[in-house]
Amino acid sequence: MLGIRPRFRIDLALDVAGAGSLPELIAITGTAASVVTIADFTGPRLGVRLSLGDLGGQPNGRHGLAVAAALFEEGRFRIPLQEVFPMAQAARAHAFAARGPRQGKIVLPVPFP
Repeated sequence: MLGIRPRFRIDLALDVAGAGSLPELIAITGTAASVVTIADFTGPRLGVRLSLGDLGGQPNGRHGLAVAAALFEEGRFRIPLQEVFPMAQAARAHAFAARGPRQGKIVLPVPFP
């Protein structure tokens, strides 16, 4: 993410990876107060709120699912996709993900019976 300038304004960021991206997320949102992490326990040292998911009596982050679903329904919550691979190409998807920086998620759809 280092050196990437978004083409649009980013108001809030949620770090779910804990991969050391908090400084970049602070830079693109403009303030540590606009960043929340559930995976980087060093976040509070940078002024980033750390959510352990035990809010409103709902453990494991479930408190955010209803909010995320509502924002998605309103078209205000999007997850960028980089590539979708069929399950038969899982090894190729893994190799693609390992190549390095990308902007978006890699998806392996799982068919349900």
